[in-house]
Amino acid sequence: MKKIAIFLFEGAELFEIASFTDVFGWNNVVGLKEFRDIKVETISYKESIKCTWGGSLKVEKLITEENFFDYDALIIPGGFGKANFFKDNDNKIFKELIKYFVENNKIIAAICSAVINLLETTYIKDKKVTTYLLDNKRYFNQLKNYNIIPIEEEIVIDNNLLTCSGPGNALDLAFRLLEKMTSKENLKLIKENMFLK
Repeated sequence: MKKIAIFLFEGAELFEIASFTDVFGWNNVVGLKEFRDIKVETISYKESIKCTWGGSLKVEKLITEENFFDYDALIIPGGFGKANFFKDNDNKIFKELIKYFVENNKIIAAICSAVINLLETTYIKDKKVTTYLLDNKRYFNQLKNYNIIPIEEEIVIDNNLLTCSGPGNALDLAFRLLEKMTSKENLKLIKENMFLK
């Protein structure tokens, strides 16, 4: 069984979370049989988080340094600063999690502003990345502060690092991750069953 962790910071956006839970949920029901064993879990450094636009989510697993070694991919949804999204970006557990994923060449996908939290760990180096491109390119301009290669595109994939510019790209990024973890044939089947072309 493959496992995906969705790391939730305070203020994460539900749409960015749901894009991945729904795509992989559909996969486990209607995907090709050999790929129906991908488990998705929400994880965090605290038991529940408040979302950007209201509502709270109780995470499925409280993450510690001892229990993040069994994941094959990590998703980091973005959120708004006004909802405290950047408040805990120096969290020790998050930094150790990113260090482990980078050192083991595992898949990391970051959406929108989550790219900034990811880069703050300092473990992502010499990789092509994107982030939120609007708001006078405020977030994109921050990329020059890190040892990476900023790319002004909506979706950027550099080997096992997938980044995108906002919630509108999250679903496409989820599909690209599904294809990376399964196959083109399986991706086509899931899109057809979700009425997406």
